[in-house]
Amino acid sequence: MLDAYFARLKALLDRYAATPFVLLVRSDFETRPGGQGYLSGSVIFEDASTLYFSEFLDVALNRVDKVMYSYHYQDAENHLVFRYDNARHKPPLTFIHHKHTPGEVTSASVPDLDNVLAEILARRGWL
Repeated sequence: MLDAYFARLKALLDRYAATPFVLLVRSDFETRPGGQGYLSGSVIFEDASTLYFSEFLDVALNRVDKVMYSYHYQDAENHLVFRYDNARHKPPLTFIHHKHTPGEVTSASVPDLDNVLAEILARRGWL
């Protein structure tokens, strides 16, 4: 099940790597004992903005659960555009899954890499 999830994300990244608005895609897929996995990588776009992503995964009950995730998108000057994650905060947030934008943290659904890439493309007018 984890291999199929990794294969789907690799195919997604390969599709984006073949587009003219992506300069470089880096990804690392790691299968760990006990039905766990970790993936990380980055996508550098033609405007020098970058998406950094990571997911820690656990296969349970015939599905892949994201135990930890972060999708951090920044502009060419390394300023935050947005970040989705489920990291704990101090003081605690009233929600686990959230989105950071400059000066704000809001509740958000758990995104998929595909959704995050589509959001970036729409934001940049590449769709």
